[in-house]
Amino acid sequence: MNKKILLLVVSLFLGTVVMQSQQSKYGFRLGLNYSEIDFEDNSSGLFVGDEDARIGFAAGFFATYFLSEKFSIQPEIQYSSQGEKTQVLNKESVNVPADQPRSFDRLNYGVLQMPIFLNFHITHNLHISAGPQVGILIWEWERAGNYEIFQFSGIGGIGYYINDNLGVDLRASYGLTDVIKTNSTSTFDAIGVNHYIQLSLSYRL
Repeated sequence: MNKKILLLVVSLFLGTVVMQSQQSKYGFRLGLNYSEIDFEDNSSGLFVGDEDARIGFAAGFFATYFLSEKFSIQPEIQYSSQGEKTQVLNKESVNVPADQPRSFDRLNYGVLQMPIFLNFHITHNLHISAGPQVGILIWEWERAGNYEIFQFSGIGGIGYYINDNLGVDLRASYGLTDVIKTNSTSTFDAIGVNHYIQLSLSYRL
């Protein structure tokens, strides 16, 4: 019930924004993520350290609704490849002797993200943005069952339009909820949040 109420509130909010907006723009974005997972200190089953970031792909669509000359609301939907190159030990490798080859998995997954930005337009071409972001897990590589379905984060950044259509954005996102879910009976026992930096090109239609 709470999710239905939240969805209704968000829908009414966006509907009000659209009706009150003075101007609207639509477009799409393509970019790259530099993604990492911050694990708690007592996490176990990790190999190759906790500092091997993953380079992932991002693509999506956006709509910008101008409330005034200086402010606009920008909801988006995008696919984002995230995770980390850090390897974790498979359950099947628990009893393998230390001098024998072991099997490892990587922490790679894909998320459908829906951020809502409040943009402040410093000039006609330059703006800064900030807002909440919800992510829904839609793809897992190897570590199936170890990721949270719903992921929430905060995101902010800066954007510059080279001309009326082509722009470049630099953003940073940090998780507000865990992306990894394991338990003490698992070889890989860890809790962590995802964060990433994203550089992208945007095109307004």
